[in-house]
Amino acid sequence: MKDRAYQFPTPEHQCCACRGDLSPGGEFYSTICFLEEEFSRRNYCVSCWAPEESGPEDGGEGPGMVDRSGIFAYWRTRRPEEQDGEVVKIRFDPLLVLEFFRGLGGKAEAEPRVESESAEGEAGEPPGPSESQRRDLRFVLSLLLIRKKILLLKGTFIRDKFEWLELQERRESDRAYEIANPELSETELEQVRDAIGELLQMQV
Repeated sequence: MKDRAYQFPTPEHQCCACRGDLSPGGEFYSTICFLEEEFSRRNYCVSCWAPEESGPEDGGEGPGMVDRSGIFAYWRTRRPEEQDGEVVKIRFDPLLVLEFFRGLGGKAEAEPRVESESAEGEAGEPPGPSESQRRDLRFVLSLLLIRKKILLLKGTFIRDKFEWLELQERRESDRAYEIANPELSETELEQVRDAIGELLQMQV
């Protein structure tokens, strides 16, 4: 697939902060972050992620136990029971996918704006994916969100020899995006889509 692979590690059922086990049926926080030049899924128990939600008997030690820099998306979930030794993927969650999509575009802002793929990161921001990775992932994520009518396609245009999609969020119309079409083959589209499903442990 061009010059980049999308092999995301499968998350362990263990808190990355205290190293405690995440038991089947128990709630925890899951995150998508960028570590060592690749996306990674990291899980945290409730006590480490949000100690204000747990009492002293749960080991809560106050905020600051989890470094949240470099996190593109996070959500509270429950570890499903395994079936035949395999992890059960959750159903497609459009709000979670939208959060991941927004995270790839940089920090969210309250005022209306257009987020462009070509925008440079601000000084001091944590390292992130390469431009090619960002372009491929955002394009495939946008297709998934268009299909679910979370994003609306407003039009297309040509810039820098790329076709660009003009998108707008359906619920928050002040959030608009310009997404480059990387012209992936059907095989490449499937590879990126499958990798996203593995990363989110979600049916996409």
